Amino acid sequence: MTARTSSPAPSATGLSPVAKTMSNRIKIARTLCIFFMTFVHVQPGIAENVYDRDAGFFDIVYFILTRLMGLSSVSLLSVVSGYFIVSSLLKLGTLDLYKSKLKTLVVPLVAWNVLALALLGAYGLLSDNWRNWPEFTVPGMANAFLAVTEWPLVVPLWFLRDLFVCCLFSPLLYFAIKRLPVATILLLVVFTLFGEDLYILQRPQLMLFFAMGMWIRLSWANEQEIDRIAHPLAIGLAATAAIFLYFRIQGILLSDMDDTLRLTLDTLLRITMAAGFWYLTELIRKSSFAEPFMRFEPYCFFLFCSHAILFDYAGIIFRRFFGNYGSDLFPITFFTLPILAVISAIVGLQIINRSGVLIFLFNAGHKVQPLWRPAAERASA
Repeated sequence: MTARTSSPAPSATGLSPVAKTMSNRIKIARTLCIFFMTFVHVQPGIAENVYDRDAGFFDIVYFILTRLMGLSSVSLLSVVSGYFIVSSLLKLGTLDLYKSKLKTLVVPLVAWNVLALALLGAYGLLSDNWRNWPEFTVPGMANAFLAVTEWPLVVPLWFLRDLFVCCLFSPLLYFAIKRLPVATILLLVVFTLFGEDLYILQRPQLMLFFAMGMWIRLSWANEQEIDRIAHPLAIGLAATAAIFLYFRIQGILLSDMDDTLRLTLDTLLRITMAAGFWYLTELIRKSSFAEPFMRFEPYCFFLFCSHAILFDYAGIIFRRFFGNYGSDLFPITFFTLPILAVISAIVGLQIINRSGVLIFLFNAGHKVQPLWRPAAERASA
């Protein structure tokens, strides 16, 4: 008879500790999702070129990496955030949680957008191009720095804004999920479909996935149980991806669809894509790629915040040499810029790593150990 393994003892919060394999998969998931997200923000130069063409080989690859994988990667990041917010809420309490998230989400949101404004000013003086300069009004500056009702200057950072709002709602979500989990999720599905005009979130779907992460944590589901749920959803990804690929090949624009149908299809894609990414983390964890993925994970936040700014200016140079979307050489730009963003994130974070102020402003206060140090040495540092 084989010995039974006991479940980890509950922590001071009453929750079971996160297993090491689960923790490693979450690190891999962050690296995976944020890297694929960078492809979304490689600017095509002439946006109309993207869908005003018959779908050739590169057009399909571009669609898969941007619309299917890149945009949908946010869903798994939201689930992970909700998963961890439960223990933070129980450990810190509501007020201290709000203070912590103000430092780790709102401060970088503002700091990176201030940097973007400074770079826009410098670029405007050099080129006399002020097209992207925000309006110097209270609403204009509020949107530029905080994405109150419109995108911020650094567009991907709307995620930090929405995540902070989800954290503000986390005590209420915790109370609701503990008592009426199914009703809470159904209510958030309705919010996903009809909540865009409320300006609570730029992307109402995010709270649905955030709440799903909280539900998973509160249900005491272990890694194996989560996998049993994720695997059939990952299989369902084939069907949802096929539907979206059919739309692309036939030139059917989602923007022309009824809003409810568009959001329903998009949410199904994001749910199945989150499961697909989660399934992929287990394959990576068991492979030789696991160590590089986990080593890079501390740099992911800096990559997420910095890549769109890099693409804004590096893209100008790249497109001058390799053309806009539709050019035979544009794939060079498309595949090179994300790699350049990864390298820049490593170098840039190492440059500011010795400054407590800069780390606080631009990396949520988290210092990093050099990637080239041995893993055991980094763990003990």
